Amino acid sequence: MLHTRRRPVGSVLLLGGTRPEPVRAAKAAGLSITYLGAAARTPRDILDNADGCLLLEDPTPENMTEAARKLHAEKSFGVVVTMVDRYLEAAALLNAEFGLPANTVDTVRSMNDKHRMRAAALHSACAPVAHAAVRTAEDLRSFAGRHGYPFILKPVDGSASRGVALVSDAATLESAARAMTGSAAPESRWIAEEFLSGPEFSVETFSTDGSHHVVAVTEKFKGDNFVEIGHLVPARVRAADHAAMAAEVGALLDAVGLNEGVAHTEVVLTDAGPRVVETHSRPGGDGIVELVRLAKGVDLQQMTFDWFAGKPVDPLLAPAARASATWSLTPPEGTVTAVSGLDEALRHEGVTEGYTVLEPGDTVRPLRSSDDRSGAVITVAPGPDAALARARAAVDLIDVTVVPAGVDLGGPVPR
Repeated sequence: MLHTRRRPVGSVLLLGGTRPEPVRAAKAAGLSITYLGAAARTPRDILDNADGCLLLEDPTPENMTEAARKLHAEKSFGVVVTMVDRYLEAAALLNAEFGLPANTVDTVRSMNDKHRMRAAALHSACAPVAHAAVRTAEDLRSFAGRHGYPFILKPVDGSASRGVALVSDAATLESAARAMTGSAAPESRWIAEEFLSGPEFSVETFSTDGSHHVVAVTEKFKGDNFVEIGHLVPARVRAADHAAMAAEVGALLDAVGLNEGVAHTEVVLTDAGPRVVETHSRPGGDGIVELVRLAKGVDLQQMTFDWFAGKPVDPLLAPAARASATWSLTPPEGTVTAVSGLDEALRHEGVTEGYTVLEPGDTVRPLRSSDDRSGAVITVAPGPDAALARARAAVDLIDVTVVPAGVDLGGPVPR
């Protein structure tokens, strides 16, 4: 079934991001696009394809908001868009200030803030997840007393697995409390949640006038500290579990009031059924948009901008004709002395793209967030098992020689 936006627009203001796909998609949809981003990080591809650009030396949300006001006063936009967590609330506030049709500020805040999301879900059809806002060690002890161990502690506005900690006993509670209260951003807010045990997935949806359509379900794989190191589309799940996850995510998106656009919602399939971990009013990262495109034949970026332009979109597509996977490069900690094998990995069967950020002399850090991953490959195959096997095999071909910390390298490592 085709769906069309009731109030199409002719122009968009895109806040931030370094991927060229949104700009390309906007142009393909026939939209005029102005890009507002960082002077230090904006790639040439964006500058060449946008109709207008303004680059800031200090692209804080506050500075981006002020610059957007000036741009809109000179030439009004149809909608303000971003794919970057840092600017989601700023975009929503600007849309409200300019009177532009978009998801409400309250909706975007509820999808950005994990405690607000839990509060919105409390009086909905969503399955309950024990949680509490916490600020002190005593708050954590109180939560443990009510709900027991283990539980999860994380920032309410965190992303990329930064700051996520598993609190498994009294000793780890005290350690987590010290990390929480002594964080680099002491004003940060934190949430404690019951630990959800089971395989993890993300549900990629597109909403049209308050109706939520599942485009794909992604199977997720995690390494140390809950950092995601692999994804697979389509997920290997039974039809009943797929339907249950779709229903749970739909209930959550109803609860937060999402009206339109793409959403990325993370779910754990527990023994008691699916439970939502968090949700975002933007596409999934880590190449998930590309996995969906390769496996399902739908480009979520293109669908987003076609929707804004008033073109008919069809989120309910046929089942995946093939499968796609990504796997991350996560070498051991230490100083890199040599990197090889990327060319061989790129020639491996089914590989569509791959990269590594490492060079001799670089330091491989512990895997504490998505930023600590060192590269990745994407593969396609006729089925999920084959796509996943190809991705893992291709990453294994990338050889990173690392000298552990504390070992004398006998002089500088050549670059």
